[in-house]
Amino acid sequence: MKGKKVGITGAAGVIGTILRQGLADACDLVLFDRHRIDVAAGQRSVVLDCAEPGQVAGAFAGLHALIHLAGDPRPNAPRSSTLRNNFLATSLVFEEARRAGVAKVVFASSNFYHQGDIGRLLRGETAEPITLDRNPTPLCLYGESKVFGEQVGRHLSLLGVRFVALRIGWAVPEDDPAPYGGAYMQAVYCSHRDLVSAFARALAVEEAFLAAFAVSANSQGVFDLTETRERLGSSPQDDAARHRRFRGPIR
Repeated sequence: MKGKKVGITGAAGVIGTILRQGLADACDLVLFDRHRIDVAAGQRSVVLDCAEPGQVAGAFAGLHALIHLAGDPRPNAPRSSTLRNNFLATSLVFEEARRAGVAKVVFASSNFYHQGDIGRLLRGETAEPITLDRNPTPLCLYGESKVFGEQVGRHLSLLGVRFVALRIGWAVPEDDPAPYGGAYMQAVYCSHRDLVSAFARALAVEEAFLAAFAVSANSQGVFDLTETRERLGSSPQDDAARHRRFRGPIR
């Protein structure tokens, strides 16, 4: 990965901030966001609205890989925002990446891909861990946008672009799950260390299409990480339950 030019859309967000710090020494980063970012030495910041075709055209020329994070992350966002910033933007970004000859796209999917199944596990209605091949159960438009992105990515892989979808748990800026409280966080928490490791492996893996979980090895987790460990080569190290006692409502 050293010497490879890697773009990150939505680089000013929570996950983007974690990755641009964690991957800074591993590759040459080009950071895309709607707002200019103060960059470290060797990085480049590009102002880009991923839902504007005129801005996206030509933006990814020369990249070896692209990490697509940009989108409205709010599960309760207005429909107009999610349609524009998640569905439309993802479609435009993926097609431009293909046109530009980008060899690898890594997509920030979400645990919301399995939203309904997670709820059933946490309510005790089932005890079977969620595997990657489980049918999607999104309960909001945000989750639906992640299912959409993975399916467009599968199409990309048939056209010669290697594609990895990482179903990300819950990463927080302070890297401490305790203030957020509750069973949901303990089930899907993803530490900064484990998040960076998952994306680094996603950039390195050679499979044409791969879906994997990007979560920590939570003792109260809901995901079966067997296939992720085998195919992505990722070995998460952290566990939400090892942090100080949780407080606050279940999220």
